[in-house]
Amino acid sequence: MSKVVDTDATPSTPELPVFVTAETRTKLMAIYDERMAHWPVPFETFTVDTRYGKTQVTASGDRSAPPLVMTHPMGVGAFVWCSIIGPLSQHRRTYALDTIGDVNKSELAVPDRYPKNGRDYSAWLDDVFDALDLRSADMVAGSMGGWIAMNHAIYAPHDVGKLVLLGPMGLPPWRATLGVLGPFISQRVRPREAKLERIITRATGEGERVNAEFRPWMRIMGYTKARVGQPFHIPGRRLRRISAPTLVFLGGKDGLVGDANAAASRARRYIHGCDIVVLPGAGHIMSVDEPNFVADRIVEFLDTRVSDWAAGHGGSPSTVTDRDSQAS
Repeated sequence: MSKVVDTDATPSTPELPVFVTAETRTKLMAIYDERMAHWPVPFETFTVDTRYGKTQVTASGDRSAPPLVMTHPMGVGAFVWCSIIGPLSQHRRTYALDTIGDVNKSELAVPDRYPKNGRDYSAWLDDVFDALDLRSADMVAGSMGGWIAMNHAIYAPHDVGKLVLLGPMGLPPWRATLGVLGPFISQRVRPREAKLERIITRATGEGERVNAEFRPWMRIMGYTKARVGQPFHIPGRRLRRISAPTLVFLGGKDGLVGDANAAASRARRYIHGCDIVVLPGAGHIMSVDEPNFVADRIVEFLDTRVSDWAAGHGGSPSTVTDRDSQAS
């Protein structure tokens, strides 16, 4: 039998890894570059090779200053740190990473080969640290980036000096974690505008600035397909392995972490002697909601000598500070 060929049919365009379409990638990279135009201090960008592909790095600060590695929330890139990078880079040589496989400027070597669990992400950071010639570094990390940083502190404890976590995924109880990941997975499988708007509202909260800066990005990003592992709940037995001095920020209006008291309870129980700061009016992206307070508190924490921190926490439980009571 002869084969009938429809010469009028339009050939399908192969799906682009992560971004799905070239148009989406162009739009998002335009927003990325526009946000980086607001980076308040001099910076340089470059890529480093890792087992999963090329990782984009944005570096600021004095090259001779102590290193600070930064890992961002899921679905964005290094530009998320614009609001606090100024004060941090005055004290540290900062390296803001674009998480491999996420919606940013890092590039997977093979689209289907990406980190799938905490150990994989720690191995990715091993490669990044080696490429940057870092024996160890402090870390500042938000949301999924916090989950990645906690896993690195668990699997490569000698790499992490001090650890600062902003609304880290993996810390909340199981029920809260599943309540967040479910809608994200559903949106990826069957994208709908109404579902996306609910996700954006939970992620950005009520803050005027955070919505102005991130909602346009998220409305486009919500139709991409990042190649990332899921930031599942980290069991207490693993959290106990974190030995780095740790500062945890939690938002009282964080729609993704959920109940700040429940997350603080797990941190207090499993991360020995960590400091916990609750920001009652902040949402999930607290570095934008409360940039001055967050930056100042991070600088204070990083500048405290480890010996002094240990002396103040030896045998003591974690301390929880309410931002409002601290300000009064």
